[in-house]
Amino acid sequence: MIVAALLFLAVSVHEVRPGQNAQAIVDAAKPGDRVVFRPGLHVQKLGKHRSMVYVDKQLDIEMEAGATLKLADGQSKLEPTAELTTDHGAPKSIDDFEVGGSYDLGLGEVIYTIRIDAEGTFTWGSGATFDFQHANVPITGDWQELSHGVRIRFPSKRGYNVGSLWFLSYDGPETYGIRIGHGTQKDYIDGVRVFGRGTIDLNSQKNAQPSGLVKNINAAVLVHGRVRNVSIEGITMTNTMRSVMLYGEHTGKFLQGGDVGPGESFDAENISIFHTRTINPGGSGYLLGHPSHRGWLRKVRCNFNYMETATTSIEPNFQLDQYEVIGNVIKSAGRAVHCWRRSTNGLVADNVRIDDPTGKEVVMVNAPGAWRSPENIILRDNRNHLSEPLGHWANVAGGQDNRATGAFASVTGGQANTAAAPYSRAQGQQASARRVGEDVLASGAFQKPGDAQTSVLVARGITKDDATVELRPGSGEISIARNSTAAFRILVVGRAESGAGQASFEVAGIASRSNGEVAVKLQRNTALTESTSALSILGGDQLRIQVRGVPGSTMRWVARVEIVEVGTP
Repeated sequence: MIVAALLFLAVSVHEVRPGQNAQAIVDAAKPGDRVVFRPGLHVQKLGKHRSMVYVDKQLDIEMEAGATLKLADGQSKLEPTAELTTDHGAPKSIDDFEVGGSYDLGLGEVIYTIRIDAEGTFTWGSGATFDFQHANVPITGDWQELSHGVRIRFPSKRGYNVGSLWFLSYDGPETYGIRIGHGTQKDYIDGVRVFGRGTIDLNSQKNAQPSGLVKNINAAVLVHGRVRNVSIEGITMTNTMRSVMLYGEHTGKFLQGGDVGPGESFDAENISIFHTRTINPGGSGYLLGHPSHRGWLRKVRCNFNYMETATTSIEPNFQLDQYEVIGNVIKSAGRAVHCWRRSTNGLVADNVRIDDPTGKEVVMVNAPGAWRSPENIILRDNRNHLSEPLGHWANVAGGQDNRATGAFASVTGGQANTAAAPYSRAQGQQASARRVGEDVLASGAFQKPGDAQTSVLVARGITKDDATVELRPGSGEISIARNSTAAFRILVVGRAESGAGQASFEVAGIASRSNGEVAVKLQRNTALTESTSALSILGGDQLRIQVRGVPGSTMRWVARVEIVEVGTP
């Protein structure tokens, strides 16, 4: 108890008031101290590692309600040199592309896009929409002028993969609000807390911005390299490209598709982002992992935050492992949650997309060309509140690129499976569960999900006296897709409610459908017990199982339906 009291007394509180140099006060604080931004406008210039406040030790940084940390005007200006982005698009057999010249700034902030369109020729364009204004330009092997002083060269002349893509970004350099770590610090920065009810404003209107394609972009808070045990809580972030960015670093050579050559890895871990607000109608939100910063990022929680963004709100990305994205409220004109490239072992659950009447998905899971897709991502109960009903309760237990869109449906694992019908389950690869209560297994598809799969479902019904009824899977039907053929085997059992009678049948056959109705051919229809009841299998607009009851009895009927189906274009 005495030791604890002494440690508490040793902690100092350092106040930052408007007009003071925040970095100087942070530098003077000792590990374990608290730095408090008092209410008011704190306009700061860029300092260490292009940040307003750089943190390299254990500190609590509190931003009180009414405190705004704002980047001064003109801290980032348009530059005449390009940043080359090459890790997008198709794999490259040759990647010796060079950029030269000096941009005359005539187009302002601009991206030049260059693509190989055929052996020995390229296409290029300039502008934010990646339009190609110039096509079939011969590759000379020498420096070639594009426009406004920009020059490029393909030294090899031939042998480039068609579709190979390069971007030249002429823009402003990166800026940060609070930065923890510079990427390759030798020792871990451990135990930083950024919290409060204040605001970080990166003043994007009065500073040149990087393009969204380059390695380093703006963020209100950046955690970079050997940093661990960090929490970011409660604060508001605005007028920035990204609100929070987290990633490790690696000194090895970056290879296509995410591999990296020999080198040292500087990893970040155990980072929490809770109850923050991103009000960023011109930018994005939270970036967790980065393809151009390839150290590991592990044990990340981005939970219970509110965000308004123009583009992607939450982006789990490359080298991210063991993470949660839970309970966020998202208003986005672009993607809500985009699991992009190879993040692994994630839980994305209970997130709500608001104010979107167009029915956009809440979560997307995929990867660009030449990159591995995310792996073992659990998606559960994410809802577009204007497009999806309450009580949906669907579940994806694992795998990648899986969707459970039916009420109470589930995907138990695998890849590219969809459980679209209520109470259905899909597993394997490219399975499509489209019938109520159906359990589907596939190991791939010929052309589209569901054209090569097996399934089991249960149908039921009740007869009174000798009436005929159709056994159905709940409120659904046993549909047969167009341009498909299904072999089926059906086992039916019936029992009188009085217990005085019973019946059973086994049926096998084939059902096919082209553009018209379902045609049925039976190979076997066997009564397994003696009974005055009967079983019929009919076609039409679906596969129908009909039973005739027993006079004087009310019978309950259950059918197990096994289906093997194949589809054609």
